[in-house]
Amino acid sequence: MARKRQSLLVLLFLVVMLVQTSKADTADLTAKDMMQPFLSEVVGLDLTKYNITNEAYTASFPSNYGGLVKSEVVSFTLESNSSKMSAMGIFYNGFIYGIIVRFINGSIMYTRQPSTNALDESRNMLQRYKAFAKTYGLDTAHVDPALNLLGNATRASSLTADLYMFNNITGFVPSVTYAGNMKLETTQKRISWIYADKGVDMPNKILSISFGGNKLFFADTWNLFNVGNFSAVSEDEVKQIAFEAADRYDLVLVGENGTFVAEKPGWSNVTSLVLNMVPGEIYNTEANEVEPIVSGGNATRDPLALYPLWETVLYFSESLGSTTGIAVGVWGDTKEIAYITPYGYLGAPPQDPDTATSTDPPADEPEEKPSEQTEPSPTQTENTTKLEGSNPPSSIYLVAGVAATAIAITVAAVFLKKRRK
Repeated sequence: MARKRQSLLVLLFLVVMLVQTSKADTADLTAKDMMQPFLSEVVGLDLTKYNITNEAYTASFPSNYGGLVKSEVVSFTLESNSSKMSAMGIFYNGFIYGIIVRFINGSIMYTRQPSTNALDESRNMLQRYKAFAKTYGLDTAHVDPALNLLGNATRASSLTADLYMFNNITGFVPSVTYAGNMKLETTQKRISWIYADKGVDMPNKILSISFGGNKLFFADTWNLFNVGNFSAVSEDEVKQIAFEAADRYDLVLVGENGTFVAEKPGWSNVTSLVLNMVPGEIYNTEANEVEPIVSGGNATRDPLALYPLWETVLYFSESLGSTTGIAVGVWGDTKEIAYITPYGYLGAPPQDPDTATSTDPPADEPEEKPSEQTEPSPTQTENTTKLEGSNPPSSIYLVAGVAATAIAITVAAVFLKKRRK
């Protein structure tokens, strides 16, 4: 009996050691360990047919994330006699912030025949990704709901040449479907599963695959970000807070010959209003010695949590030159002013505010770096005062919809999309 008890203790010890070793091995993995297996196991590339050259790897702990995020970037070139591609991966704390495979020339070599349409290929990739993620210790609880929602997506009937689809795959029919806390959105070349709660989309928490532009893009930040706080103020309260801030704002425009002209605008009854959930790191630029565009106020914010930021534009009754209103950001959890800045355009006249109902920032396709914005540039302005609790930009060249620029995430640099409240 004693011998059996001893054997059981030895067996238990070995099991515990095996589990601990497995966890330690997973924790020690780097992006370099994950990148090539992802390409072979999830994408299905036959890496045995390629020479891997121009390898590069960097790791850092970005200051804007308060040292809480290990950022890794790995890249290399895949070359064979018949094809050439480049690959780059960005990983945050082991989560796939973005993997891009860019087709250069030739014919792509796979270990298995890929689907000819993006819908079926997305399904195949997700199923393979589920197995891959478990191997590398990544939570996959969101993958099954994502797979279930694929039944609501529709594949395109034919290839659209000007989309330059990866491996000449046919794309999607654009659509939007909500189920629980997940939004399925398809464009012609991209499919995304976005976290949604209380009527607000949170595209920082996203699972996304894109096939356009002769490249394959994959991102999964669903478990990288969490929700910090929801908005504690109503639309009417936000409008009142924003109007009071805008009405106190000292507006100074650049007049003829570069002179500064103080203006006191009249107000229309038109206010643009949208709610975004933004990451807590967006205003944290102290280590970079750059004046933040968005002030975090007095709250202590987790860089990897999402917080409610209301974006408003209060329009003038008449445009002052090419300045059409004042843009004010309001934190929905503390009621503090996040930013305040003149809003307007250079070049063509803006839309008549009497016919405007809202102003939404455009949503860009996910890329490996932030895309150029297509919004018009704002008028040349200078801010002569700082509202208490705000941090206006020092530059007189401001971007229309300043919050939309400030809160864009990067790889994949997704412009924050949202459902109108």
